[in-house]
Amino acid sequence: MSGGRVTAVCTVASEEVVRDALRRQVLAESDVQLAVDEFWVPRSNERADLVVIGRSMDGFEIKTERDTLRRLPRQALAYGRVFDCCSVVIAEKHCYHATEVLPSWWGISTIFVSETITFVAVRCPQPNPAIDIETIVRLLWRDEVISALSRLGQEADQRSSRGALWEELLGAVSTEQLRNIVRQAMLDRDPARARIRTRRFSTQHVAAEAGR
Repeated sequence: MSGGRVTAVCTVASEEVVRDALRRQVLAESDVQLAVDEFWVPRSNERADLVVIGRSMDGFEIKTERDTLRRLPRQALAYGRVFDCCSVVIAEKHCYHATEVLPSWWGISTIFVSETITFVAVRCPQPNPAIDIETIVRLLWRDEVISALSRLGQEADQRSSRGALWEELLGAVSTEQLRNIVRQAMLDRDPARARIRTRRFSTQHVAAEAGR
């Protein structure tokens, strides 16, 4: 995420206000197609504050003045299994502690609040060196796995458990192929069918807001 100023007037930098400003900024970037609030992370059951999906799937955690960094180590471990890049967006008072806690490949940006919210990049995110394919495959719904196997020319047993289907897919694709399959599934799925509801925002939201 690059530093920049967004037109979000606020008096208190609550998580919701910061997330709205951050979402508008990332959705304006050319390679982003979708942003998801409170994105569920498999196995850990953590919820990433914001995830953006385009050519990559990147996770953001927000820590305002009101927050502590107590949960950040376990959040970093969970997000590091799933996202291509990770960033923390934090109040300036948390900056030093965050650099001590987070892996060196995590991005760090601070929040500056005045009439608008400004995000200042302290450390740019780098590619995740250790994505766990056995975790990211769990983001796929059963029918998404079956469709992916079909596109690969493999006929899945409709009676197989979801776990067995995940294993079959893992045996048929590379890590890069799996990442592409998961990203496309996130973009294509019908959110109304989701067991865990999330708020999804596409680039059309940016265009609609700009036209108001």
